[in-house]
This record gives sequence, structure tokens and C-alpha cells, in this order.
Amino acid sequence: MWQKVNNNETITNPDIKQEYEKIINRAESKKDNNIYLNIQLSFMAVLLAVSFVLKNGNSSTFEYAKANYREFFETDTYMESTFSYNAFIENMHNELQIRFGQLVTVFNQVNGKGSADIYPDNVSLKKYNLTNKGITPADGYISSPYGIRTNPFNTRQKEFHTGLDIAAPKGTFIRAAFDGTVIAEGNSSVAGNYIRIQSADGITTLYAHNQFNFVKKDDKVLAGQVIATMGETGLATGPHLHFEFIVDGIRYNPVYALDI
Repeated sequence: MWQKVNNNETITNPDIKQEYEKIINRAESKKDNNIYLNIQLSFMAVLLAVSFVLKNGNSSTFEYAKANYREFFETDTYMESTFSYNAFIENMHNELQIRFGQLVTVFNQVNGKGSADIYPDNVSLKKYNLTNKGITPADGYISSPYGIRTNPFNTRQKEFHTGLDIAAPKGTFIRAAFDGTVIAEGNSSVAGNYIRIQSADGITTLYAHNQFNFVKKDDKVLAGQVIATMGETGLATGPHLHFEFIVDGIRYNPVYALDI
């Protein structure tokens, strides 16, 4: 009753051929439906994200877009429009950064025992813009980024890492990221040998776990000047530099301050 079918043969029985075509059509229809379903799901995800930002976002971002939309399309002076697409994208980017930080805060508060304390009061997830970025303080690779991570000394706990860890062989030069004045230099059981430098505009940078410090308090330093060598003093799992970028007492992600 059935005939074998391969790439070189066709079905000759009309009834069987008709049934075969129905099966093929159903399979193709199902495949198309899956594609459309995926597209619809993706579209809905985008709508939900946009709706969240519209509902919770800073109204100035959208007032800016709305006002310029009217100027562009509803007046005769659109050739003189000051609307900047790049400015709008930048505003949206900053807005999403703020909302992401709020989501992380909520997540930390509901993520189990002790999680409410993971996100300290003196840190921010906002993007920090600098006209002139600082010099990367050491060559190496980023072994631990800024943000929530697993505690390296207790893998069952989460913690907020307030700086950027750059790992390299012991003795690697550490350089000042900005011009400034050394406001603290010493040793602690956690940071090991450390240096804290005060720069312009309320910017402070911290360099910790150093092998040797080459500057002392009240010294003036220039960006790029060697101030220490990399070590693993204090509470460390290996040789690395713990670098912090602080503005008016708030720690920001150092990648926003460095040319990396």
C-alpha cells in the first residue's frame, strides 16, 4: 500500500499522495507558526521593557523626545530643529542604567538571607561621565569586575565588590590614574599596603594589596607616575591591584573612569 519515498522517487497513488501532502503542509505550517510565535514573544518582551521604562522612567527623557517630535513634524520650522538623536539615546542609556540599578537593589532585598546588605549605601551603578578619562593603573587582566560577586573566601555568600581587580605578576608597576595628592598611605589587614589619592572635582582613587608603596602622604603625583608595585598583601587570593574610583564619597564602576 505504501511506497518507499526518497530524493529520487515520487508517490504515484493519488490517495496516498494527497495524504502525504497534507502531512507535509501541516509540518510546514507548524514550523511557520513556531517562527511567528518566537517573533511575537520577542516583540512582547520589547514592549514590556519599553512599558517599564515609560511607566517608571524619568519623564524629562520622554518630554524631550515628545517636544522635539512636535517641533519636527507639526511645525514649519523643522529645518531648524535642535533635536539630537544621539542625545536622546544617551538619555535613554542613562535612564536604563538607573532602572537597572533599582532592579538590582530590589533583587538584593529579596534574594535571601543577608542579601539586603549586599548593596552598600556608598556605591552607585549609574554611568559616570568624565571629559578626560584616567590612565589604566596597571597592565593585566580584570579578575573581578565591579558589582555583585561570590565572596572569594566564602563561596556560599554574595558580596558587592566596590572596585576593579586587575591581576598580573607580583612586582608589576602600578600607576596613578589621575593627577593628585596622596591623602593616605599605609597598611591594613584587609587592603594590605594601600594608597589613596585625591584629585580634582572630588575624585579619589584607591590602590590596594600593593607589594611596595613608592609615595607617602602629601606627595604630589602625576597621571601615569609609578606609585607602587602589585602584590597580594592584606586579604587577597593572589597578586592583583584593587582599584576604586570614588566621587564625593560614592564609589562608581571604575571602567567609566578609565581608558579601557
